[in-house]
Amino acid sequence: MANRATKHELEARIDQTELLLLKGFTNRSVQKALVKQYGVSNRTAIRYVSAAYKRWRENALEEDGRSVGERRVQHERMIMQSLSAAYRDGRVDQQLKAINLLIQLHGTAAQSSKLEVTGKNGGAITLKDMPSNEMARLISDAGLQPK
Repeated sequence: MANRATKHELEARIDQTELLLLKGFTNRSVQKALVKQYGVSNRTAIRYVSAAYKRWRENALEEDGRSVGERRVQHERMIMQSLSAAYRDGRVDQQLKAINLLIQLHGTAAQSSKLEVTGKNGGAITLKDMPSNEMARLISDAGLQPK
C-alpha cells in the first residue's frame, strides 16, 4: 500500500493543481499531469482538482477586506504571469488561453464561453516564428500592455 501524503504535501499538491488550472489547462489535462507527477490514482487526481475548486469557492465567500477591484488586479497579475511564461516558452495555445481569461476577467467576452481558433479559411493552424515586435503589437491591439 502506498504511503499517504502528509497534510503539508497535500496542500502543496492542491497549490500545484491551482496553478495548472490558472494556466488554462483543462481538468482532464491537470488530472493526467498530477497522476504522472505524484504517482497518484486518477481518482485521487480528481479529488485534488475538486479540492482546488472548493478552496476557490470558500475563498470567494470569505471577506478578507479586499474590494472587487483589488481582487481583479491580483487575478490579472496572476494571468499576466502565465501569459509571460507561455510567451517565453513559445506556447501559443497557452497564450491564447491566458488572453481569453483576461477577456473574461474584464467582462468583454462574447456570450459563448468557447474559444475556437482555426487557421486560414477554417483549416489547420500553421505556426511560424513570430518576431517579438509583432507579438507585442498583437498584445497591444488586444488592449494589454506588454512587459
